[in-house]
Order: sequence, then C-alpha cells, then structure tokens
Amino acid sequence: MTTEKHEHALTEKALETLAKWGKDPNIDGGENIAFSLSRQGAPSDAFLGMGDCTPFTASGKRGILNGQPSGRTGAPIAYFDNFSGSSPAVNQVSFQFSFDLNNGRVSLSGSFPNLPANLHFTVEYLKEFEGNDGRNILFYSEKSSDNSGYIIAVQHVAAS
Repeated sequence: MTTEKHEHALTEKALETLAKWGKDPNIDGGENIAFSLSRQGAPSDAFLGMGDCTPFTASGKRGILNGQPSGRTGAPIAYFDNFSGSSPAVNQVSFQFSFDLNNGRVSLSGSFPNLPANLHFTVEYLKEFEGNDGRNILFYSEKSSDNSGYIIAVQHVAAS
C-alpha cells in the first residue's frame, strides 16, 4: 500500500523529471513537451484541453512550463461538448496554461463556458509510460479551485 509520504516522493521525482525536460527538451531524443488534460465536474460539462508547453521559465528550485502563446502552433485549446442545440457541437476555447513545477500547481486561464476564468489544481503522480510518440508522465488533481477532478498527461514528444 502506498503511503502519503511515498506518493509525495513520487510526485517530487516526477516534477524533477519535468524540470529536466523543460531545461533541455532535446535530451533523451526529445523534441518538445506537450500536455493533455481532462476536467470532470459541475457546474459545466467536462472538457478536454491540449497544447505544447515547451516554453520553460527558470524560476525557483525547478521552474515553470508554459503553454505556447495564442496564435502560435501548439497554443492550448480546450474542447467543450455543447448539447444545447438540435445537434451536438464542439466549442473550441483558447486558454493560457502554466505548470509551476516548484509547487506542482497547474493554472488555466480563459473564457471557459459556465466556469471561472481562472482554474487551478495541484497534482499527484499517477504513473509513467512510453508510447510510440514519447515518454509520458500522468498526474491526477489533488486539490482544485473548482472542486473538480483533473487528469493531466505531460509528454516528452519523441523521446526514447
């Protein structure tokens, strides 16, 4: 059985790994860093978000991964299902993404339908895996500003 202390140690180790990727996205054959996240919780429908978070800011012990600026390739986009019309639709919402690796806090800012403009959550490590497109670290939310659940995967794209 994993203890809270052990979970914290695994989270710290994963955040250190992300800081290494941020400082040099080309290590281990990598090219850049991408993320995908999902949110589930009231009062809004679930959403999926994704983007490139290669921009790295050296700050504190580890640093901060940031989403690409609006208008750039890989800028963060959230996808919301809209069931209000006669046919379901998917609405795209741009947003800003920041993952503070010093304290394990993810911040999202945007014009999210039926949600606050600023959302944030802290992360706990879940697992790591390798796919055809690179190395991945998966986290779940421990505490969130909107009492929702989040899952976030951070990928070192094309890393071997």
